[in-house]
Amino acid sequence: MKTASKIPPTIGFILLTAMVMFLLLAATNEAWSSNTAAGIFAVFVTIGTIIAIFYEGRTLISQDILPVPISRKVLEFLAVVIGGVITFYFSHDIGMGVVIASSLVGILAAMVAPEYSVAAYCGSFVGMSSNDLFFNYSEVTLASAVAGLVYVLTRDLFAGFGGKLGTIAFIGAALTAFSFRREFLIVPIADWHTNLWIILIAFIAAPLTFYLSHHHGNGAVLASGAVGLAGGLILPLLFPEYGSQFAVVAICASFTGMSNKQRCPTFLYIGIAGLFTGILFVFSNPLLGGAGGKLGTIAFASIIATNGFFKLFRSTYGIIAR
Repeated sequence: MKTASKIPPTIGFILLTAMVMFLLLAATNEAWSSNTAAGIFAVFVTIGTIIAIFYEGRTLISQDILPVPISRKVLEFLAVVIGGVITFYFSHDIGMGVVIASSLVGILAAMVAPEYSVAAYCGSFVGMSSNDLFFNYSEVTLASAVAGLVYVLTRDLFAGFGGKLGTIAFIGAALTAFSFRREFLIVPIADWHTNLWIILIAFIAAPLTFYLSHHHGNGAVLASGAVGLAGGLILPLLFPEYGSQFAVVAICASFTGMSNKQRCPTFLYIGIAGLFTGILFVFSNPLLGGAGGKLGTIAFASIIATNGFFKLFRSTYGIIAR
């Protein structure tokens, strides 16, 4: 059977891992500036991520990659671009806000074009970018197109890990913003009372998404969209002061919960990853604000770090979490 060249996925592998490591190292610096315990935790997550990257890199080298028709890649690319533009329109022109806009695009894509819903949902994360970062639809389209190219390059990498789509979107949004020399938004780390709520919400939203996806058969995109939509509608009513931020946390953790059962076989995995997501969210707040896909990158780092540690434990001690 004919296999595809490994040069494009290798480029994609470098882009994905570089972006997630960049955010992790920057968050580690913020955590150390906050307190020693937070810094140690961030280093711990970084080590787990490096372990997972090593295993995935070894898989890329050893396994064959089957070619994908050009027509399929073109349609996926277009789905990413369309998802980005529509989400930006919903969020800023109609005034839905980024969480509800992205969630709706994911739900609609899963219902109308399920075959391309993953790509469209990926694009929606680009569309979550702030209009202080992208001023018009030409810029959003460009950022979405960059993400679309990265999506095609990385479609066979890190399969089944939640947050991968957001990392792809983050690459497109961040590179485009850097090219325009835009200033990213700076959001300070919240007080510890608020941060405890952030961690708790992430700890709930990730397993809830995983449950809806696998135990109710809704699929990852629809499950994440449902949790994001519920968070966007309910949390601002329950918490008038911080509800909008808590809704962002909920959809962030829902990306973690999009992981499949091969990558995340038990609720122990997803619970730990949800905890990691909440804590990383806290210390990533001041970094590259306004760029769509940052939330998914936080989720991606959290789930692959969890997977990396469990792989290390299994290979070293023969431990399998149940």
